[in-house]
Amino acid sequence: MKIKFIGKCLLLEEKGKRVFVIGDLHLGYVGSMRESGILVPSGIYNDMINELDKIFENIGKADKVVLLGDLKHEFGRILQEEWKEVLGFIDYLREKCGEIIVVRGNHDATLDSILKQRNLKGASYFIWENTAFLHGDRDFDFVNGKEIKIWVIGHAHPAVVIEEKRGGKKEKYKCFLDGKYLGKRVIIVPSFFSLNEGTDVRDLSGNDLGLAWNFDLKKFDVKIAGDGLEVLDFGKLKGLRKS
Repeated sequence: MKIKFIGKCLLLEEKGKRVFVIGDLHLGYVGSMRESGILVPSGIYNDMINELDKIFENIGKADKVVLLGDLKHEFGRILQEEWKEVLGFIDYLREKCGEIIVVRGNHDATLDSILKQRNLKGASYFIWENTAFLHGDRDFDFVNGKEIKIWVIGHAHPAVVIEEKRGGKKEKYKCFLDGKYLGKRVIIVPSFFSLNEGTDVRDLSGNDLGLAWNFDLKKFDVKIAGDGLEVLDFGKLKGLRKS
């Protein structure tokens, strides 16, 4: 299987078919924060759409798009902004692919009420060829089966802080973590949500990130989502100098 890291997303290709993967989106976040009295910038949703436009201009249409969970932000209710953004996002994706697969995350307990308006239903996981697509907060016995070779996981919001040499400025970057666990290739996908860069994963385990498995993350390769669609390979996590 061919796997391409593009921006904050993945493109998997096998037997002439292409699956595009998007991590946690947290649609409706702005509305949720404003209800809590916290002012955050508007335009986040439009920024994400513009970013995806650039990616789809680069890759063309996909056969399937897999959303790795936490499509919406609020846990136990549905905000008006979530209705608007989730439905609008589904309509957007339907112009870019043949099928949309929604893997439910821990924020998505009420998501099916929205999805049914577009004749969709969330799933606990998705299997394609030899790959399992999971949110990451729950384990499933079947993923350890010999027919599954690759796990693609969301939920963790991985990032690293990079410091310029000689005490220069520090910046946090979203990143992919690409490693092995129980003989499987594991790819942890960064959140697509733009406002929060995520959690610096150095000195953390999978459990610390809320994942259902205790990955030895120091042995994972770090691939940083840079400017535009570029993804930079920074080697093993254990080799990154701490800021």
